[in-house]
Amino acid sequence: MAGGGTAEAMKISDVFIVVGISILVGGFIMHAWVSSEQYNFEEAEQEIMEKSFVLFKNDEVEIEISAPQEHSVFVGIYSEGETLELDPDVESSGFVDGSVLVYTLSAKSSGEYLVFIQFDGNNGNKSNSSGEILIDVERSLLIDFIVYPIGAISLAFGIHKRKEEKSTETIDAEID
Repeated sequence: MAGGGTAEAMKISDVFIVVGISILVGGFIMHAWVSSEQYNFEEAEQEIMEKSFVLFKNDEVEIEISAPQEHSVFVGIYSEGETLELDPDVESSGFVDGSVLVYTLSAKSSGEYLVFIQFDGNNGNKSNSSGEILIDVERSLLIDFIVYPIGAISLAFGIHKRKEEKSTETIDAEID
């Protein structure tokens, strides 16, 4: 140590416990943290937003778009040379004030997908507009959840090693 002291070496059981807990907490954060994207633009302008991600076969994408003012929206997905136009799950071609449109897609093949969302202001005046886009990917394979068994195994191994180390410690005692 810097002050001239000594520190005891970290035990392997403690390393496995710390790594296991870190992996489990990281997995919880990875799955619980779904952030939406905010957008701001002037209604007289056309605004296009793009987002790309990799999907496996049968993965589902849900796109939820909300806006406080009326807009027409076109949502498309580009994949492997073809463009798919998505229709909203409700019978509406645009927004009504304060409404939410939901679009879903099920991937027919594995690969990279590019989602583009095009906004057009309906009323034509130059007022600012803002809204929120939430894109959620539901995986058909549970490959994202592989971190939980790895973290649990590491934590269990660390706890087992800790018990094993404590049972083999020598005890200083005097017998009368």
